[in-house]
Amino acid sequence: MKFVVIDDDPTGSQTVHDCLLLLKWDFSTLIKGFESKSNLFFILANTRSLSESDAKLIIEEICKNLKTVIASQAYEEEIIFISRGDSTLRGHNFLEPSVLNSCLGPFDATFHIPAFIEGKRLTINGTHFVDQTPIGQTIFARDKIFGYETSNVKNLLFQQSKSRINFEDIQNLLLSDIKILNDEENNIVFKTIKNLKNNKHVIVDVENYYQLKKFSLVIKKLIKQKKFLFRTAASFISSISEKKSISHSEIFFSNLRIRNKEKSFLPGLIIVGSHVELSTIQLNNLLKISNCNPVELDVFKFFNIISSDNNQKRRNLFKNKFLKEIRFSFEKGKTPVLFTSRKFMSLDSSELFNFYNLLSCFIAELVADLKYEIGYLISKGGITTNLILSNGLNADYVYLEGQILTGISVVTHNLKNDEKLPIVTHPGNIGTKDSLVNIWKIFENKNNF
Repeated sequence: MKFVVIDDDPTGSQTVHDCLLLLKWDFSTLIKGFESKSNLFFILANTRSLSESDAKLIIEEICKNLKTVIASQAYEEEIIFISRGDSTLRGHNFLEPSVLNSCLGPFDATFHIPAFIEGKRLTINGTHFVDQTPIGQTIFARDKIFGYETSNVKNLLFQQSKSRINFEDIQNLLLSDIKILNDEENNIVFKTIKNLKNNKHVIVDVENYYQLKKFSLVIKKLIKQKKFLFRTAASFISSISEKKSISHSEIFFSNLRIRNKEKSFLPGLIIVGSHVELSTIQLNNLLKISNCNPVELDVFKFFNIISSDNNQKRRNLFKNKFLKEIRFSFEKGKTPVLFTSRKFMSLDSSELFNFYNLLSCFIAELVADLKYEIGYLISKGGITTNLILSNGLNADYVYLEGQILTGISVVTHNLKNDEKLPIVTHPGNIGTKDSLVNIWKIFENKNNF
């Protein structure tokens, strides 16, 4: 059984380990995923950074290539497709599974499982919560692009579908159903799942991994008889694949840091692109450390540069200014922290998509120029991280080592001479106020700092 996860940003592998994350989906790269020793691989589609029309095109292209690879290799094992989305419900939650159904289906049902247990994002009686607060009352619901006004997943799905599905056709698998569920043929809830057809949408309540395990066992029992699709957060992936996160020691991660020819550690680089409130709190705590040197990228200055005529010269000067400042930090023995200014950009959603992508591409260019000078990279924010991996490092794929902190992964990318650069893929909405500080301390061997 092979689990293929089409991820809308690069952080959804935060509950598993020891697998490939593909940044490209051409024939030869997809083959690497299918032939990898793991029963699981991710395709980092980065669709959360795209408009609906662009996201649709990307998913269609991925599906087309997947079908070509599967047909040419005549795979006999079952393949389960998972569309991984955000546990705070930001993203194309209806569009992406809908396109997958059109291209890879038809499926008997699409299960929506946004619970991320590690992050205290739980679904109870169809309502989604973040740390016991209905999600519609959190900052995530006020997202400038993917904002919403409900905590009920069924309502949200119906709204995002723009009435393309009937409200009555969206079902709920409630905690009361999960409680009596087992994988015996005569179980009433088992029968309900078995009888699903015509791509019924089902929202699954989840409070803990025990409930996910019960549900996963049923899915595996039915997999030869039914064709199911999943739109889920990260916890379900861990449960269904049984590829759970493992604990590595701090020494394991600090030893991933690249050394120079004299066996001295190369400096680190920290990038913070995410603008959610938690990211700003984490950034401010990190900048209290004297060994961390702030390098602020003013988003308004960048916007003015890219909006001006003949902007390439100004853009290059702007870029060289940051390269000089970052390298000066290296020379002083400090860790540069490149962060986008915490200012509000009053643009409409299509302009925001375009601007954030241009900004992330600019940051990726900086990383491309610095990649042989650094020993580790900490990147916070999904859009930024994806473009750093794909554009800045020009990676076809990266290898998932595991989690350095709960919900925060470390991947490695092969540079020249078989050196492997460790990259922390830190989601914007995960962690405690001290997460960035603690990760920096691990890589710098400064836990007594």
